Amino acid sequence: MLNLYSGLDTAFEPNQSVKHIPFIEEVLASATGKDKEGRDILTPKDLSRMLGKRRAVARAVNSEFSLSSFHKIFGSAKYVIASLSLQAHSKHSISSSTLLTIFGGRVDDLKSILLHEQIPEGWESRVRQPYGLTLMRFNKTVAAVHFGVREKDWAEAAQEAKLHGTSSA
Repeated sequence: MLNLYSGLDTAFEPNQSVKHIPFIEEVLASATGKDKEGRDILTPKDLSRMLGKRRAVARAVNSEFSLSSFHKIFGSAKYVIASLSLQAHSKHSISSSTLLTIFGGRVDDLKSILLHEQIPEGWESRVRQPYGLTLMRFNKTVAAVHFGVREKDWAEAAQEAKLHGTSSA
């Protein structure tokens, strides 16, 4: 399994509760958006770009890597953050689209959640629509992430990872 945010592929680290800090930091650093106050925001394009890189590198260094069309779409919605604990012994998973919808893509909030495993003081959901987060809105975000993935853009990074025998390029 390819773990976009926090862990190495299961071929390299079977225990998916082990965070790989460089992956988390790279995803957070990839933010190109800004909110009204000028804070960094992850966008669907940012997550598509990072997902493309993770897939390309995994394909190059992991002989067990496989990806069907179903898994591509599912992966755009549900890349597991290796048993992210928000409270002791309480395990949660967060999808890439959830990072953008409920958490609003705010890098400061996500840094606290992903790296420090705690919800920021005074945090509130970024979903403000009258009906909350609908399946239509969530799936629109999933589609934006999924259709923006371009593994080809990361061929050089994949080859570099393969040469150095590492899953993080």
